[in-house]
Amino acid sequence: MFLKKVLLAASGLALALSLGACGGAGDKAPEPVNPASCTYEEMVDYLTESGFIAEDAEPIDMLTTEGYVTDNTGGQLPTAPFADKAEDFDGLWLMWWDPAPSEAYENCFVNLAANNGVVVYQGGAAILETDAVNGNFAIAFGDGYAQQDEALEAFQALSAE
Repeated sequence: MFLKKVLLAASGLALALSLGACGGAGDKAPEPVNPASCTYEEMVDYLTESGFIAEDAEPIDMLTTEGYVTDNTGGQLPTAPFADKAEDFDGLWLMWWDPAPSEAYENCFVNLAANNGVVVYQGGAAILETDAVNGNFAIAFGDGYAQQDEALEAFQALSAE
């Protein structure tokens, strides 16, 4: 009888340990960030931990790389410093404005809501449509980004209080 109880206890412990190793604490959701007060790096970490940015993603600077803004000048503004930081993480485009305020904040961010989420640079010389604005951040997606709906939902669900 005693041996039977010991075997049952040992098998229960083994089951609990194997369940914990297969997805217990390691699979919990990342701690949400506040988009009105978190740093750019904290938002990148949150989106990476959430699985929307790959661990090995090589970000592309959207402020100095052609093809992100729509140039309405006939080629004079193929790039534009429309944000304080903006990077493309394999199709997830993350933009941030420093509320300090910065020149990009005063010239582009403060009018995002009035422009229905469109970044307007130099009165429309260059524009960029975003998919959502939350706190000091905006998000948009390149063609073919597979998790667009899920990333957008998670980004919009963050509280900017």
